[in-house]
Amino acid sequence: MRKHSKIPEIKYPILILFPVSVFFALALEPFGLTSAGFLCIFLLLHFTKQLTVSSSWKKTFIGTILFSSLVTLTSFYWIWNAIRNISSQGVLVSAFLFLVYALLSFYKIGIVFFGSVFLTKHRAIKDSHLFLFVLPSLFLISDWICPMVFPVYWGDLFRNQILWRQMARFGIEVLGFVSVVSASLLYLMLLKSAKGVKSYLPFLFPIFCFFSMNLYFLAETIPQGPTIHLALLQPNTTYAKKEIQENQDWMTKTIQSVYDIGLEAIQNSPKPIDLLVMPESSIPFLGTLDSKDPNSTYSKSFVDITTSLVQIGKTPLAFNELVWDQGSRNSFTVLHPLSLSSERRYKQVLLPFGEYLPGETEFPWLRTIFPETSRHIPGKLTDALGFQTKTGETVTFSPLICYEVLYPEFVRKIVNHSPSEFILNLTNDSWFESLTETKQHAGAGRLRSIESGRPVVRVAVTGLTIAFDPWGREMMGDLQTFQKAIGYLDLPTVTKERTTPYLQFGPSPWRIMALFLIFFVFFRSPPQLVPHKKKNEIEI
Repeated sequence: MRKHSKIPEIKYPILILFPVSVFFALALEPFGLTSAGFLCIFLLLHFTKQLTVSSSWKKTFIGTILFSSLVTLTSFYWIWNAIRNISSQGVLVSAFLFLVYALLSFYKIGIVFFGSVFLTKHRAIKDSHLFLFVLPSLFLISDWICPMVFPVYWGDLFRNQILWRQMARFGIEVLGFVSVVSASLLYLMLLKSAKGVKSYLPFLFPIFCFFSMNLYFLAETIPQGPTIHLALLQPNTTYAKKEIQENQDWMTKTIQSVYDIGLEAIQNSPKPIDLLVMPESSIPFLGTLDSKDPNSTYSKSFVDITTSLVQIGKTPLAFNELVWDQGSRNSFTVLHPLSLSSERRYKQVLLPFGEYLPGETEFPWLRTIFPETSRHIPGKLTDALGFQTKTGETVTFSPLICYEVLYPEFVRKIVNHSPSEFILNLTNDSWFESLTETKQHAGAGRLRSIESGRPVVRVAVTGLTIAFDPWGREMMGDLQTFQKAIGYLDLPTVTKERTTPYLQFGPSPWRIMALFLIFFVFFRSPPQLVPHKKKNEIEI
């Protein structure tokens, strides 16, 4: 570090990770403070710099484990509820599983820490090269190569700033990369503060360019498709454990409750409904696909209420159901009013430990720890679903079920495979019993709308039911969570031809760029002198 730096030395750098984790939490929902996101990255850069000075693998490992644990405790504490509900274990076992998850969940920071220490241990890398090329590239690579149970990208820390998040037109990895570059520029400005104001200008210019580009995206005119009227149901069905499946009284009341709220939505709609939407798990365990298989989930009652709502409202119905088709399938279904025919798309990205057990074949005893985990099998890539509006136009949408909205590359794949006019996400967050979780989950849809250039409508069984336009702006007032509610939305769609840089090019160019920058800096930097050689050179 430079002699005239205004960044203070810290005797125990590991302590930096405590405020970092707090800022991390403040950057995400329900707070959404973009300034906290920049402070989080800024302090992470400073901590990483201290690691490169000490070059201790032990400190690097401790920093990785501690950061992962602290971020889980401050930002993703709601995982505890999911583990407790899915495992059905006592407090001690659930606490142990949560601890294991906390230690490993955000291991991606290790790519940044270990990568920085390794590179600076072998090469004398300039501060400017380290902060402007190496560190942003390592952050991007960590987003790329580190799968997570609940994916969180560095760009997620900046999704609540309307101007800055427009960089997601190139993908969330680029939003994270640019944000780290910007924090690095500010860091270097402090390092070089002794040189005067003029030395700031080269560092401020790239930030100005980023803002200018985002202003262009924010002012962009997007070709519009038809405007459709949606009725969004939020029946507030609680999460249902398997023993409830045999409780006829509970199942009957749930089916009746869903039917009643659907009927209410039709009767009270301010205008003719183009599409009536039920969220995931409105009616758990059951489906409308008839099957002779003994494991069939077919329910005549489910068929009756969906058919009745479609006939009374004279409108198509989008809903979630569990069907048996060569195995248990989590399905997104559209029932059409005239023909009463159904179109289905099966969920492709399944939630580990919720919808399937990783490693169950090799370790069957895992089922005793997670008895509530389903045995779903994934579907295959299919075309977008469509329906006819009251004005006779055909509108298509890309269907997403719950967890799938967290994966930008998956959303890009289905939109490119079959272009659509909007994205519809049916979800169920009731297992987490957390407003924080449901807001964080909903926040992912905000960035999917910007990446895809399409509106994203999220309909949740207990909330948060919400919609985002192609700039990530909210299009309707939030429905109260954990309560029955009905939302009406006039949704302006986009043309199928609508594209974005992310849809066109994907993440590959930026990943290649990140690898190139690291190799370029590494091989262009001189070897790092070992301590005894430095001493000999001084004596000479």
